Amino acid sequence: MPIPMAAKRMADLPFAGIRKVFEKAARLEKMGRQVIHLEVGKPDFDTPEHIKAAAAAALAEGLVHYTPSMGVPALREALAESLQQYKGVHYDPEREIMATAGGQEAMFLSLQAFLNPGDEVLVPNPGYSQFFSCIKLTGGVSIPLPLLAHENFAPDLSAARELLTNRTRALIVNSPHNPTGAVLTVRQLEEICHFAAEKGLVIFSDEAYDRMIYEGSKFCSPAACKDMKDQTVIWGSLSKTYSMTGWRVGYIAAPKDLIAAAIKVQQNVMLSICSFAQAGAVAALKGDQACVTRMVDEFDDRRRVVLQGIENSPGLTCPVDPTGAFYVFAKHDVPGMNTSELADHLLDKGGVAVVPGTSFGTRGEGYLRISYATSSQNCREGMERIAYAMALLGR
Repeated sequence: MPIPMAAKRMADLPFAGIRKVFEKAARLEKMGRQVIHLEVGKPDFDTPEHIKAAAAAALAEGLVHYTPSMGVPALREALAESLQQYKGVHYDPEREIMATAGGQEAMFLSLQAFLNPGDEVLVPNPGYSQFFSCIKLTGGVSIPLPLLAHENFAPDLSAARELLTNRTRALIVNSPHNPTGAVLTVRQLEEICHFAAEKGLVIFSDEAYDRMIYEGSKFCSPAACKDMKDQTVIWGSLSKTYSMTGWRVGYIAAPKDLIAAAIKVQQNVMLSICSFAQAGAVAALKGDQACVTRMVDEFDDRRRVVLQGIENSPGLTCPVDPTGAFYVFAKHDVPGMNTSELADHLLDKGGVAVVPGTSFGTRGEGYLRISYATSSQNCREGMERIAYAMALLGR
């Protein structure tokens, strides 16, 4: 009799919802269909040359060995400077900053370090699906917190009060937001911080898209709000800002006690992150930031293409103007067809891959996430195909 090779808890841990879209698109491409990929959440730009050169130089110099579990001092110092410059918050690079293998590991390490089995976390719904999975891996419990579409997808704090129990320890904030592209206003963020302070909750702030802001929106970190630094854990990433997704460099900025605990987890998971990737990250943070500006300007142009395409697509609207990240959360109104069925229709009839909103929680029903992290040409052709496929539905 075969020996079971997977822990029972794995049965309840789903694959990422986007996987089904990838797999179906791959099958169609294998059959010879051309598919426009508007489901992928990664920049299509190459990593800037000065960053690659710094990593290559580190390799040539023999920087190929283990590094400190919290990251090399030069990277932590560069992160501290960046946090001060762009978020207005001072962090001690010796005790309050830790380099991680991307923002995803920042999330994993800090939640493992913070949560006890049974502890509850209020999680955005709709929101990034790995929030739920990562909490589950710690033995914690995710409590879906509704976001209000008519309020720029801000958390419903009235609902949050009703969801609180004596086991609630934290809430997750994500702005700019995946999947909606919404950016919380300073007032909205202050209200969230006031709620967290009143209830004694830690804020885990996913700030992976912090530099991707459009139309004059302003990014603000909860850590920058009055008296909130010691109650906030920042999950940061260089992946999106510098098109370094494959480099796997992120960070945690948090109170020293959490950092100390996260280091213990890291020493039992990866020990340390890639040495020469850290050298590239230092160059990214300390070098000329014009590469970021150019990329964000290009994303903004693509965003406008997608928004215009939605206007031209019968049955689709965009209830909230997305002014951050590189996603549009398009609302659909197709009688008798749910979100997953509509996403399948767009792929089958239009050859366009998008992600059904239900991949991001129950409150994603009725929405499609469209990514513009691909070329302007692909965005334009993809939206033309979507308009065509929507017209086939007879609206």
